[in-house]
Amino acid sequence: MTRLKKLLADGLLPALFGVLATLGFAPFAAWPATLAAVLGLVALWRGVGARRAAWRGFVFGVAQFATGIHWVYVAMHANAGMPAVLAGLATAGLALYLALYPALAGALVGAMRRLPLTPWALCVVPATWTLAEWLRSWLFSGFDWLAIGYAATDIPVNGIAPVVGVHGWSFLLVSAAGGIYMLYVGGLVARLIACGLALALPLLLWCLPPAVHWTQRASAPLSVAVMQGNVAQHDKWRPDNLAPTIDRYAAMTRRTDADLVVWPEVAVPAPMALVMPALDAVGKTARAEGKTVLAGVLRGGREPGSYYNALVALGAGQGEYHKRHLVPFGEYVPGPAWLDALLDGLGAPIGRLATGAADQRLLHAGSVRLGATICFEDVFGRNVIRDLPAAGVLVNVTNDGWFAGTIGPAQHLQIARMRAAEAGRPMVRAANTGISAIIDFTGRVYDRTAEDTTARLVGHVIPRTGATPYARHGETPVASASAAIVLLGGLAAGLLGWRRRRRDGIAERRRELARRV
Repeated sequence: MTRLKKLLADGLLPALFGVLATLGFAPFAAWPATLAAVLGLVALWRGVGARRAAWRGFVFGVAQFATGIHWVYVAMHANAGMPAVLAGLATAGLALYLALYPALAGALVGAMRRLPLTPWALCVVPATWTLAEWLRSWLFSGFDWLAIGYAATDIPVNGIAPVVGVHGWSFLLVSAAGGIYMLYVGGLVARLIACGLALALPLLLWCLPPAVHWTQRASAPLSVAVMQGNVAQHDKWRPDNLAPTIDRYAAMTRRTDADLVVWPEVAVPAPMALVMPALDAVGKTARAEGKTVLAGVLRGGREPGSYYNALVALGAGQGEYHKRHLVPFGEYVPGPAWLDALLDGLGAPIGRLATGAADQRLLHAGSVRLGATICFEDVFGRNVIRDLPAAGVLVNVTNDGWFAGTIGPAQHLQIARMRAAEAGRPMVRAANTGISAIIDFTGRVYDRTAEDTTARLVGHVIPRTGATPYARHGETPVASASAAIVLLGGLAAGLLGWRRRRRDGIAERRRELARRV
């Protein structure tokens, strides 16, 4: 390989494909771009060893995450006040860490490079990629942003997500890329298999039952309203802005006729105990009108000085929800106390919130039970399905004002849509500065707000009952199948390697005997 070809194959091309992959996600939503990017990476992986394949996967990942999550820098520096150098290092460190997972997939793929093309491209590569993504969603609390399957959110096939979830979609997209690769480089048999799959897969996708077959209408429509207060992040925590903020949400709520009114995450930026008179007044008015108000607040924790990121039902509703899946290095510091002290000394804007109990009662809006998630929690399907099948409607409250003006809010809305489709439940989404939305049970956006505007979003959702296969089993089937394929592929590759070494050894001994004779 010449120096130029090596530079292209090991650096420029995987980086280009990583950037291209980002275009498949919101707000661009060009899923063929992500498919093309994965196809390019598959081509770069074929025939190279584990070390080189891992490096190419790493470069791909660095480029994808550097372009896809650059909003982390904006959140840390522009809105949270972290020094620019520290914010830049933190963002770069996150991108480098996340790139380790495509590198892991590349290492496994490279180790099995001697497998025949058909099982390698259609099974092994998709399984290793999916397994790496699944690990990324769990290790160190998990960060499942930009999983390849999210690029499929706008593909007009609504039967996949309720069955296998976002990681099942990842497997299918990578397998499709492998099939296209077979058409270009495979022999006659490989091309016939690829053509057969190209004809059979769309038919299978269209024939899979959509969410309507897994879940059923549970009750009459529920009128809902989302209050998007649009309080700028740099104004939100100013003490002199607390009363005007509460007044804004209270006034918007009074002017709204809906069964369920949802305020964003920590819409009331103060400990709940300090603002109880104002919240009691909101609740009293709402109760008299027969409506439920879900207010994002800071609820006092069990330990002195600790607080929960909470969602509290006022008026005709019941219950409260405490955030269970906190953002590491955002809402808490994992690890030893000295790390917490070090980051505090460096000026890192990290909250110290308490973790909500794993088992919590569902919120109620009248007789309708609600499955609640707060901000980062809806990035993980497991956080949503734990409330199913009991919950008839999903609610997500967030403050995407942290990365306002970037592609982050659009990506987060895309993730919420996938959660609704997986669960077969409508979702009401309230964001402080946008994007707020009402999403139906197939993941289609019924209505949404613009960013950086004060808005009331009013509509209806229909509570649903029943459970999709994904709600019943979660990611276990896809993760288990992927792990099994990787294991079998590894055993097969090892056997092929052993046979090759044995054959080479026999040939070498014969040559040695021939020389002696």
